[in-house]
Amino acid sequence: MKYMGSKARIVHEILPIMLDKEHDTFVDAFCGGCSVIENVPDTYRRIANDKNRYLIEMWKYLQNDGFVFNHISKTLYNFARDCYHGKNKFFTEAGVGLIGFMASFNGRFFDGGYSGHNVVGKNGKARDYIREQIENTMRDVPLLKGVEFYSGSYDELVIPDRSIVYSDIPYKDAKKYDVSKNFDYESFYIWCMEMARRGHKVFISEYQMPQEFRCVWEKEVTNSLNPNITKRPIERLFTID
Repeated sequence: MKYMGSKARIVHEILPIMLDKEHDTFVDAFCGGCSVIENVPDTYRRIANDKNRYLIEMWKYLQNDGFVFNHISKTLYNFARDCYHGKNKFFTEAGVGLIGFMASFNGRFFDGGYSGHNVVGKNGKARDYIREQIENTMRDVPLLKGVEFYSGSYDELVIPDRSIVYSDIPYKDAKKYDVSKNFDYESFYIWCMEMARRGHKVFISEYQMPQEFRCVWEKEVTNSLNPNITKRPIERLFTID
């Protein structure tokens, strides 16, 4: 699924660093588009959390074989967006999530505008952005069988003993979803230290972290939402000992 900040292109590089035989639970505290948790072997207990309740209800709906539209009109999209903003009650939270993530440009959930069907680009070729997003998402769904989904703040999660805890947090100085715009970084750093003190194996994706955190992997990447940007950021994976 196309999702802002997705780790789909690097997950097979960072996951082997995180997984081991000493822990049997993997907690994805900011699961988003699920590109990481879906690649964790199902031999682990897998827990996925995100603060966006519409996203989580969408994943739970799809996980339980929910029906998906092949076509989402702009009118339907606008009605769902109004529901998200509290202007009507026509949709369930799962429905709002499904329409918002399937039909928003670049998966930006009512922030990037309506993506559309049969959109003609500068090259004269038409693309069905919505159908592409639906098909990509539905390919992910079988990989999420058995994942336990929760919606709430990361610091409210009940984490089993000796878990691997991964956090793909909202990056500083980067575009964010609405639910992440007031993210408290200092509180998050303290939480990570506490999780490590309790014996969990803690990992964080970010560009930069305070000196208490150790970088275990880095790679220059192309911006997935705007590949034309010439300055490429360096993705990093951090841990705390």
